Amino acid sequence: MSQNELHDVIKELKEFKLLKEEAEARIAELESVIKDEMKSQELEKMVVGEYKCSLATVTSKRVDSKALQENRPDIYALFVKASSYERLTVR
Repeated sequence: MSQNELHDVIKELKEFKLLKEEAEARIAELESVIKDEMKSQELEKMVVGEYKCSLATVTSKRVDSKALQENRPDIYALFVKASSYERLTVR
């Protein structure tokens, strides 16, 4: 692949990443509008036309690995698992 072709690929990647950021921001805005409306009506479920919306609070519990490593490094060492992946950075 030539430098010009690679430049075009990188440029297109940057453009799509910007579109993705803009789309994610708009999605968050629209979800906020729906959530606010459901909260104002004190609804957990709502049907609007062909769309069904539900709003639920989800709670999850996770191990605080930093605190575990600081307070019980022996236990942390028994259960720590390494993983790796490739990261591409384009600026």
